[in-house]
Formats: sequence, C-alpha cells, structure tokens
Amino acid sequence: MITVLSLSPAVDKIYFIDNFSAGGLYRIGDCLLSAGGKGINVSRVLKILGADVEVLGFKAGSTGQWLEKSLTDLDVKTHFISVEGQSRTNNNIIDKVNCRETEILEEGPTIDSNAWEIFMESFKAAMGQTRLLVCSGGLPKGLGPDTYARLITEADKFGVRTILDSSGEVLRLGIEAGPFLIKPNLRELNTYFDRNFETDQQIIEACQLILDKGVKYIVISMGAKGALLVSEDMVYKAHPLSVKVENTIGSGDSMVAGICSGISEGLSIKESFELGCACAASNTEHIGIGVIDADRVNLLKRSVIIEQIR
Repeated sequence: MITVLSLSPAVDKIYFIDNFSAGGLYRIGDCLLSAGGKGINVSRVLKILGADVEVLGFKAGSTGQWLEKSLTDLDVKTHFISVEGQSRTNNNIIDKVNCRETEILEEGPTIDSNAWEIFMESFKAAMGQTRLLVCSGGLPKGLGPDTYARLITEADKFGVRTILDSSGEVLRLGIEAGPFLIKPNLRELNTYFDRNFETDQQIIEACQLILDKGVKYIVISMGAKGALLVSEDMVYKAHPLSVKVENTIGSGDSMVAGICSGISEGLSIKESFELGCACAASNTEHIGIGVIDADRVNLLKRSVIIEQIR
C-alpha cells in the first residue's frame, strides 16, 4: 500500500478568464471544481494507475466532508481527522491569452494538539502496512515546519521509504531527515540554495550537496526544459514531451504519483522516472488538476527520451 498525506486538503476552483487583471469585474458562467491539495492530487493519479492507496489528513466542516467523499467515490481509502472550522478552497484563474495563472489560496483550519495526537495514532497504524509514504504539499496552521521531518523519521522506524514534495522551510527541514526521494521544481531548488541555477551542471552539483544529507534520489522538474534524476552514482535527464498543453497545474503531483507507482510495482528508478514524466505530460493535456488517462500514459511513456548524463 502507498500512504499519502493530505494534511491541508482543499477544494480547487479553476476560472478561465482571458486578459485577466486585478481590479476588473468578471462574470463567470462555469468553473472547474475538484478535490485538491497536492496530496489529494497524488492519490487520485495513483488510483487511476491502479495503485492501492490510502490518504491520511484532516477535514473540517462541510467542505471537508465533500473532499473526503470525492476520494471515497473513487474507491480511495481515507482516514481524515475531523477538526473545527472549514477546509480551505483554492481559486485558480487561468488567462490563456497571456499564458498566466493566478492562485488565491486559503489557509484553512488550525490543527491543535489533540487532533495531532489522534492523527499520529492512525499514522503509526498505517505505517505498519505501507511500503511508501508520500509527504506532499504545505502544512496547515498549528503544525510546525519540521512536521514532515518528524513523520519521515517515524516512518523510517517501520522501514517505510518516503517521498517528499514540499517547499521552503518545510523542504529544508524535511531533507535533514533523509527521505528516500525528493521532488522539488527548479524554483524550489533555487529558493533552497538562495540562487538561480542556469545550467544542468549547476543543478547537478547543487543536488550533490543534498545527497550528502542522506537523500537517495532527487528529481528536479524544470517545466519546458524537462526533468533531472540525480543520485550518488547516476544522472538522467528526461527531455520534454510534445503535447497539447491545456493546464500545467498538478503536473508535479502527477509526476510524484507516477514515480511512486513505479517504485511500488518494483520498477527500476529509471523506469519509475519515465512513468512519472509520462504522467506529468498526460496531466497537462487535461483542464482538470491531477488528472491523467492511463492508456495515454502508456503511450507517452514509450516516447519519453531519457539521456544518461553520468
């Protein structure tokens, strides 16, 4: 089983507004509504790929109930702890004319110590029957930036490998716990090192510093420039696939799901990387967030060009 954390799930609303600018008045007919937050996106794609997946997290109010039902309707196992307040809503405004995306993200409820103790009980129970743990996304109010680091350390006691996909201080502290794999995008890597990397070689050299902290594999997603897979003894570059892009939001989550699915199925890390790239490309072909087509993924995987740099 793959356990995915969704500590701060959200309802995702996408509005398509051409020539959007702040201060304007826009009347919207339809919006795309889906269960979201990085953890939920990952779990949805995993389920499409046929993985056995369980989602752990927190829910609040009627929004939280709707989020959990959206997963159970897909036959995803869930264990959400109820807390006071209302689960958050993310608003995404996509301007196709100017190729811009504007995100307005709510904070959501606060997690108190009692809710966290209940969560930890379910977390430890899940670790006894899982193969991979995915720590994905930001953290709700009430939880410190070392939360993923502590959960990675706890999972390690059960022999569970962990994949971390976060940013900022949460990513920095999580790396110190030595997860099996991390998947920052280039912007997040730049922030981690407080510099702007311009070449693949610069990125690879920076990754070596992270590998020295105990991380086994690093996947850097670079948008239109493809992706890199870096370990102590090998470097692979995946060149971007040529697809019709509808929406890039959720592509990183889809990549994480593909990599997790591959590892869980016993594929090599290179093959898992290929699957992740195919999932990311499939997601961009859909308006929805964290949505892929399994048949299309199989076709795209055959077209992924992997160059061995080292």
